[in-house]
Amino acid sequence: MLPSTLFSRAAAIGHGTAAETICNALRSAISENMLPAGQALPQAELANGFGVSIIPVREALKRLEAEGFVISPPNRGAMVLGMNEADIEEYSRIRALLEEQAAADGVRNMTRVQLAQVEDAYEAFVEGVAAADGQRRSGALNRAFHNAIYVAAGRPRLFEMIDDLHTRLDRYIRGHLVIEGRKEVTDREHKAILDACRARDADLCARLTREHILEAAAVSIEVMRRPKKKADRTRSIRG
Repeated sequence: MLPSTLFSRAAAIGHGTAAETICNALRSAISENMLPAGQALPQAELANGFGVSIIPVREALKRLEAEGFVISPPNRGAMVLGMNEADIEEYSRIRALLEEQAAADGVRNMTRVQLAQVEDAYEAFVEGVAAADGQRRSGALNRAFHNAIYVAAGRPRLFEMIDDLHTRLDRYIRGHLVIEGRKEVTDREHKAILDACRARDADLCARLTREHILEAAAVSIEVMRRPKKKADRTRSIRG
């Protein structure tokens, strides 16, 4: 059974926007682990909960499948799709390659106005993640900081590919912030990237961006391993 809070997020769905609203509600719930990997997504239950017909539900699930959030195995119905360590590592390495290029191009083409926007995004991340709901907002705030740099590159197709990878990885990568002290480390890494932008050092910004992405991915994978390690220790003690 799906949690009732899922449907309260989209209590009012306007005409012609049902599929988009359902898609956003499900994406948010999956990103925040309200709907874990393997969770069944029955179309009839979704339609009833959102107060719509099956048609916009099917459209929303198709969009989420294209984004890598949902899978629809034959004769089993839709369910939340998870990633394993290998998936996260591979996607993160692709991210690093794309984003170091976008960072370098962004710094080379950055105007004063765009630099000010990067500075504002940095401050928003520092203050926002420190707030009570910071863990929930961390993905969007981190994305806004990096995107402020990449937009300056003026390469829309590259930006689109990066944005797609962010969407797929967000629920996993932001997990590294649950570790004590990681927020401060991330702030320092973002500050170093910002300083490289200020210095107009494209190569340094590219290198720091790559290292930042791969480090966050490695730590996030370690966070994923913790429950398994705990379970293994428990079985060992009982054995």
